[in-house]
Amino acid sequence: MGKEIVRRESPKEPGERSRLWSHEDINQVLQENKGTRKIEIICMNFSSSGEEVEWDGDAFKEMKNLKTLIIKSDCFSKGPKHLPNTLRVLEWWRCPSQEWPRNFNPKQLAICKLPESSFTSLGLAPLFEKRLVNLTRLTLDECDSLTEIPDVSCLSNLENLSFGECRNLFTIHHSVGLLEKLKILDAQDCPKLKSFPPLKLTSLERLELWYCWSLESFSEILGKMENITELFLTDCPITKLPPSFRNLTRLRSLCLGPHHRTEQLIDFDAATLIPNICMMPELSQIEFGGLQLRLLPDDVLKLTSVVCPSIRFVCFYYCDLSDELLRLFLSCFVNVINLKLTSCKFTVIPECIKECRFLTFLTLDYCDRLQEIRGIPPNLIRFRARTCPALTSSSISMLLNQELLEARDIHLISLPIVKIPEWFECQSRGPSIFFWFPNKFPVITVCIVTSGPKKYSNYLVLNVIINKKHKHRHQRFYSNGSNAIPSTTVFRLQMKDNLDEELSKSEWNLAEIVCEDSWAAYGIHVLKEKSSMEDIRFSDPCRKRKICSSEVGVGEKAKISRQ
Repeated sequence: MGKEIVRRESPKEPGERSRLWSHEDINQVLQENKGTRKIEIICMNFSSSGEEVEWDGDAFKEMKNLKTLIIKSDCFSKGPKHLPNTLRVLEWWRCPSQEWPRNFNPKQLAICKLPESSFTSLGLAPLFEKRLVNLTRLTLDECDSLTEIPDVSCLSNLENLSFGECRNLFTIHHSVGLLEKLKILDAQDCPKLKSFPPLKLTSLERLELWYCWSLESFSEILGKMENITELFLTDCPITKLPPSFRNLTRLRSLCLGPHHRTEQLIDFDAATLIPNICMMPELSQIEFGGLQLRLLPDDVLKLTSVVCPSIRFVCFYYCDLSDELLRLFLSCFVNVINLKLTSCKFTVIPECIKECRFLTFLTLDYCDRLQEIRGIPPNLIRFRARTCPALTSSSISMLLNQELLEARDIHLISLPIVKIPEWFECQSRGPSIFFWFPNKFPVITVCIVTSGPKKYSNYLVLNVIINKKHKHRHQRFYSNGSNAIPSTTVFRLQMKDNLDEELSKSEWNLAEIVCEDSWAAYGIHVLKEKSSMEDIRFSDPCRKRKICSSEVGVGEKAKISRQ
């Protein structure tokens, strides 16, 4: 309706309308130089048309009242010779110009977005030298002709500056680090960028430096920057953090290093890491990947008593993390809740992990050198150790201790064993395992050995079927990785659903546990403090027919509760 009203302003002459949207109208005005001062908005978005705009670049000369120019098209072989000084919004994707038109001085310009354009650093500079006090957003993403971000000190009110994915950018003018009102600075994926200017960005809320493959050092922070809460330095080969890093006083999340396995780890000075993060009172989440963490003996002594009380989530992946460093980190991160150590090169989980009294989630996936676990945190809820082939049987036995698992509701996921402990009263090899109970579902510990491909890559999916017709679906978190590796998962099963309508009040009820993935064996243990052995049978109480008596667990004869 709105477009039709605008069309009626001048049905036959689109150059006499206030707004232009259609492919045909815009082409006509540009190619025939029929622009007038009546045009206020041009919004051109037909990049898929494939039709080149044949113009001489003069069409904007008479549009003396044009305020918004949006061109999302690669149909121009040449850029404009003129641009109106009345522009407030300029957005031109793939602009073929290398420099600004002469006499272009848009004092009211607020938004300038030029992604994938052909502008050079020298071509951009003249406009930035003018006092564009209204400019708040500048986007130069994917401009491969840019080698340097020029002086932006005259853009004093800039709030959003983005020059991500500029493949040939290697220098940034120091004025970028002094924009007092800048809130967002995006420089991600600039592979040739080797350094970043010192930062004094008191309003900055977000700094994007992902995938800057050549950036080896982080900027000096000139004074407190209290608004930035997240910092992702993913896939940046930064080797140390400056002491001024702690001026990011409100930082809550820090991610550093390659996000994937690399042939060569980054040699990182851990002595610059711990003192900095321990001085950041709100930092609660840290992730480090692909680092060769090193620490001199003198530094170890200095950091022994350092504590980082705010850290709650810690993740190391693909890191060369020595046993000594792991002990040091555990003593620093005493309040950690979730600890993930994936594909790291330590051999021992030290006894001091018992001091991490808030630690509830511990993941040790693909730590192929891990041999010993010498302590278990007092409030551990979930433990996962997928593909840890060197883990000793004594460590596994400590985890599978009957007293421990009866006292605490711990989920042990993907343990590198294929043998169900003897203390599981019923063990079975087969597609499922059965038991009978009267009017209340018992609290049991279930042990499942799985092997072969999984139907759900991230989950072990379990169905509990009551009296052959009522299905209850349960999911237990399963680690990613090779589906062909056998592993064992142990967890407490306590039905939370209301089963009143499904249960027989006068007879025994049949329960069947079925794993939807490739199974090898099942085991059931009754938690006697919560359920009586009188309230569960592993053979049919009515027909006196044993179900488990001829079945065998993995290496163990099945044990049947005597009636």
